[in-house]
Amino acid sequence: MMLTSDAGARPSPMRLLDMLLDRFGLFEALAYSTIKLNRCTQADELAMDPLVAEAVLEFGDDLRSARAAADEWAEAKGLAQHGEPGESDADA
Repeated sequence: MMLTSDAGARPSPMRLLDMLLDRFGLFEALAYSTIKLNRCTQADELAMDPLVAEAVLEFGDDLRSARAAADEWAEAKGLAQHGEPGESDADA
């Protein structure tokens, strides 16, 4: 994950959470596929242990909750970016 821009500026913690959420989507897709395939194939043929898949999905929920809490905190401090999450002036 790139932590500095070409200008040397570090992304905000909110942006880092957005980047983490975006990249975590791959693990969630793998976890959902594992859980679905577990219904019709043997566990040794799965890409991920079904218990790990469940833990990944729980972590995804926690990660989204953390992002929502960070949004609320930023809003209360007057630091919130208006627009879509992760969208900044540099992205426009």
